[in-house]
Amino acid sequence: MRAPAAAGTPILLVHGLVDNRSIFTRLHHQLRRRGFRRVRAVELPLWTTTVEDGARVLAAAVTAAAGDGGHVHVVAHSLGGLVARYHVQRLGGDRQVDTLITLATPHGGTRLAELVPRALPYPLLAQLRPGSPLLVELGRPAPGCRTRFVAVAAGRDTVVRPAQAAIDHPDLDAVNVTVPGLGHHSLAFNGAVTRRVAGWLAGTTAPEQSELLDQGSELPDQGSELRARDSELLDRGVAQQQALGPGVRTEVDRRLGRIPHPTGGDDDSEAEAVVGHPVALAQLQHGPRRGTAAAGER
Repeated sequence: MRAPAAAGTPILLVHGLVDNRSIFTRLHHQLRRRGFRRVRAVELPLWTTTVEDGARVLAAAVTAAAGDGGHVHVVAHSLGGLVARYHVQRLGGDRQVDTLITLATPHGGTRLAELVPRALPYPLLAQLRPGSPLLVELGRPAPGCRTRFVAVAAGRDTVVRPAQAAIDHPDLDAVNVTVPGLGHHSLAFNGAVTRRVAGWLAGTTAPEQSELLDQGSELPDQGSELRARDSELLDRGVAQQQALGPGVRTEVDRRLGRIPHPTGGDDDSEAEAVVGHPVALAQLQHGPRRGTAAAGER
């Protein structure tokens, strides 16, 4: 599938908490292959202390990508989805964001935020607690909001449960989709998910409310050694919560670039190239060594 008509609309990718653009390595590559030429990652600073701060960073990125009157699509993972939703609902971002697709975003909060003692000064994590003032604010009326929402949940997500990843708001044009068999981080790496996201953005397919996305042969099963390994590495969060060391991202990009687009769109080999890279694999298992993170590869 190619999307020449949609290729001119910028797509912004927004990562989550203690994360970086590497969570979108596969999605970025697939969007480019399907004809989207203006795909950019928005880096949320590590010192972002509130969702509101992140939303202001995103607002500047939207203006930089599309100008004052242009339009963009946004795909966001985890916390990035709350940042993008706040921008759309509370900062007037619906004037420019045509579509917001959230992947495993805690629209209803996450139980893991409850593990942080309330006495500790972590305002960002406090905002992720169910019923927090931020989530109450996002639940307020938003009449006339022009952005189309698609909230994608992972069936095996232990960080943000599927019910918490859904958008339940009477004023929002929102569709909720659940992908069985995937976890919090592997959701963004799955080939069926990236193909469906590309189709939604191109307008060639439409998400259906409460849809269970059928991955066909890509659905992880207990007998698949590769899938079990992928899920184990990605869903523990180590993969995307560490900065890639010098040369790793360049080598991953190089390997992805050498893989021809398979007939029928079955691109499992790309995930194998990322996870199977010997240096990246060591980082996935043990994390980068101190002093090895390069500023340009975060």
